[in-house]
Amino acid sequence: MTPDPWRAEPLPSETIAAVRAELGPLVDGVVAAVRAESPVYGEVLAAPEGMAIRLGIEQAIRAFLAAVESGQRPAGETEELWRRLGEAEFQSGRGLDDLRAAFRTGTRAAWRGAADLATRAGVPASVAIALAEGIFVYADELATDVVEGYLRMQSDEAGERERRRRRVAQLLLDPEGHDPEALARAAELARWPVPRALAALALEAESPLAVTRRLDAEVLAGADADGAWLIVPDPDGPGRAAALARALEDEPAALGPTVAPAHAHRSLRWARAALTLAREGALTAPAHVREGAPTAPAQPVRVADHLATIILLQDRAMAAELMHTRLAALDGLSPAERGRLLGTLDAWLEHQRHTPAIAAQLHVHPQTVRYRLAKLRELLGDAIDTPGGRFELALALRVYSATGGG
Repeated sequence: MTPDPWRAEPLPSETIAAVRAELGPLVDGVVAAVRAESPVYGEVLAAPEGMAIRLGIEQAIRAFLAAVESGQRPAGETEELWRRLGEAEFQSGRGLDDLRAAFRTGTRAAWRGAADLATRAGVPASVAIALAEGIFVYADELATDVVEGYLRMQSDEAGERERRRRRVAQLLLDPEGHDPEALARAAELARWPVPRALAALALEAESPLAVTRRLDAEVLAGADADGAWLIVPDPDGPGRAAALARALEDEPAALGPTVAPAHAHRSLRWARAALTLAREGALTAPAHVREGAPTAPAQPVRVADHLATIILLQDRAMAAELMHTRLAALDGLSPAERGRLLGTLDAWLEHQRHTPAIAAQLHVHPQTVRYRLAKLRELLGDAIDTPGGRFELALALRVYSATGGG
């Protein structure tokens, strides 16, 4: 025998006859071994569906004996039969590791049974060794067919599920309207439970696949002409923020506001606006998460932390007009003095005019703060002492910070 048993010299007819005569007990031995060693297939083989597997084992042994007897490879129908068995195993929900383990157990049992029969029939040791080699080679080919069928069905289902999930995402992100019934039907087919709340994550990367693989969540992923995105269910749930940060691994991204499914397209639009501003350096970490000078925001940038800046910068020309109009009185100062006064004004607004807190933040004496505020009142007039004026100054400072005064 060679590693291709049906191309070698046929086994002696008495050897094949001895095995064929005891086909029933041989199959029983294989089934019993698998039932004993595999909890999963022990239940399967005890159930009515186990009859199909038993018949498959019997047919495989018959095909093997016919092949080595004739010296020809088993018919292609046998290979396809075992591929379909692999497909059926995937559809049943059983794991590939369990399937492989059961196959190895069955192969060993088949050899032990065949060896016992050969010994009782007085078959020479050299022939018994050839028989063993043939059994293991053939079993390995059958195992390959089974796994191929299993993976083929797995791939087909994954492709179909992905297609259906793309349909769900298309319905969610359609800006023309929201059809709850169509969404519910599509989500059911895609096995994607529609969440009560979600958010869109806009990505700098061309493809969302790497982030999706690292994120342990039922996200929808896709990309269009404007870039890649994810739809993240329950973005404010326990541990979700940390999971997103880990999955991104510093990949530039922006998370839109949490919305109902009907407004998913808005979450994506706002996320993309935030990502554009972050790319331009117009967004800094919010005050409540930074110490001292503004810093770049952590990933992902969250729209909820930058709403005022994003709203202001949607119309850049109008934002620039607001900044120049409200801060024009400082244009004649040197850059250093203008920077000191603007920093003092920002701290004064942030700390609600509490001089000691302002001095502590700026690391200056309270008297220095009072001097600078007097200078600001001289330059800005009544704007610094009215609610509306302070509001517009705060907006002007935000634009100045986001655009670098440009």
